[in-house]
Amino acid sequence: MPDMDTEWDHGKSTEGYRLLGSSLEPTRVPSATGLTPVPEFFVCSAGDALDIDPPRWSLRVCGAVTRNINLGLKDLVALTQHELPAWLECAGNGRRLFSEAAGHAVPADGADTPWLLNAMGLATWSGPRLGDILELAGVHASAKWVSPCGLDEDNREREAPRMCLPISKALHEDTIVALAMNGEPLTRSHGAPARLVVPGWVGAYSMKWLGELTVAEDWVGSWRADEYYVYRDANGAAGPPLTAHPVKSNLALEFPAALRAGEQQVRGFARSGEAPVVDVRWRIDGGAWHAATLGSALGRWAWTLFSFTLDLEAGNHIIETRAADAAGNVQPAVQAPHPNGVLWNAITPHPVVVGSLDVPGVEPVSD
Repeated sequence: MPDMDTEWDHGKSTEGYRLLGSSLEPTRVPSATGLTPVPEFFVCSAGDALDIDPPRWSLRVCGAVTRNINLGLKDLVALTQHELPAWLECAGNGRRLFSEAAGHAVPADGADTPWLLNAMGLATWSGPRLGDILELAGVHASAKWVSPCGLDEDNREREAPRMCLPISKALHEDTIVALAMNGEPLTRSHGAPARLVVPGWVGAYSMKWLGELTVAEDWVGSWRADEYYVYRDANGAAGPPLTAHPVKSNLALEFPAALRAGEQQVRGFARSGEAPVVDVRWRIDGGAWHAATLGSALGRWAWTLFSFTLDLEAGNHIIETRAADAAGNVQPAVQAPHPNGVLWNAITPHPVVVGSLDVPGVEPVSD
């Protein structure tokens, strides 16, 4: 279990969260009107949050570089700071739905962290670009990969957590080493003093408690990159690593939700790591699809809010949403199984119970 004093330096309480092993999932859905407050942001950790003394911390850059360097927090603060609104989401968000909605068997050794739909959050991150940091070390022209490594080792693989980024994504202008979140220094539970933020890609790349960046000409292997966060075929054989999140959408409602009868507005979140969201459709009880109204995103890597109006009769109902992005990707009706329960993006049947209730968070439509 997490060390609560360590995990909750920003909240001092786990109230409002589900404790899932060493991770915490908010019981409330993220705000459908803006950024997710830090005390309401999900926490995904393999073990206890690290207690790192910022003045003693350093980031090592090594490998296929002109010179190996160690940078302290003051060195990173001295670089140009880049502000980036971006959502982060665990690759396993929706893991429970593989069995509960899609009917796939739970792995014999049990499912990993049983996230429902709230292992995601939108924040404004700020810090130097990863490319600016790598430039200080002088990346060799032959370099093709950058492997971030965290400092925590109390985890399933019993090795320091490591992923492997293609050089093009590492040098992307929006890949940053974040020092702050929503205008405040990172908290312990979110990777203080520095974490990587790789927008649009599964959360495992946004390494917390960052300690090392290895630049390489060849792929840098690890349990996470080679075994866990990978695509798998129908027989379970490992394929390429997971990278960008697929297009997906879900409602800003509890699961299941209790709604009042009558006309009201319902909101939700749509996002895609591959291209901007351009369309969201909704339907109720398997009926016709209707276009939702899209809101403006805070930037390329912020989720797109959508809304629509429902006139609900009392009883049990199912609401579904389907998003599409500018690259032509559309949420599928059927979810393929995955032994690790990652990348759930099927159209999700969202159960609602409608009665004569005054439900907070669901606004009546104005005349």
